[in-house]
Amino acid sequence: MEWSKDIDDPKDEHRHVNHLFGLHPEHTLSPITTPELAQAAKVVLEHRGDGATGWSMGWKLNQWARLQDGNHAYMLFGNLLKNGTLDNLWDTHAPFQIDGNFGGTAGITEMLLQSHMGFTQLLPALPNAWKDGTVNGLCAKGNFDVSITWKDNRLSEARLLSKAGSPCTVRYGDKAISFKTVKGKTYTIKAGGCRLTVH
Repeated sequence: MEWSKDIDDPKDEHRHVNHLFGLHPEHTLSPITTPELAQAAKVVLEHRGDGATGWSMGWKLNQWARLQDGNHAYMLFGNLLKNGTLDNLWDTHAPFQIDGNFGGTAGITEMLLQSHMGFTQLLPALPNAWKDGTVNGLCAKGNFDVSITWKDNRLSEARLLSKAGSPCTVRYGDKAISFKTVKGKTYTIKAGGCRLTVH
């Protein structure tokens, strides 16, 4: 609920979604750890709509990525570029607000990698439009440098450079693997059959 009383209006498409702080940027709501609350957050986002000012679309992009709906997050990214970005690539909101620029960049990252729930999740919100790709140099909690390659919307491999020697848990879809790491060593994760492997 947005208010202390149940006065939420499903037709209210206001740009503010601060009552979803637990979904993003916090980590108390998640489709993995709190699926019922995540579903409630989805209802809020559906009611608020996909338009707004640039900064609000940046927030909504991140929140849809946290809900692991890559196609909806991708739509918000498109809306942000088409309707919330000026020709000079600044976020527009009478006349400029950096939140949309930073939010768009953060949202792309959240679509490809999330590490706020105690594990590193690969391609949690990959949209159908990004069928094949590679990304390098993403940072995950635990001081890991992560590179990911995918083909036909499926993980090909991920490389994790351990910069601190922290223990690591990697999740892809419903598969997970945990392993100890050595500082300075790179680990390659592959998805094969019904499990993940580390090399």
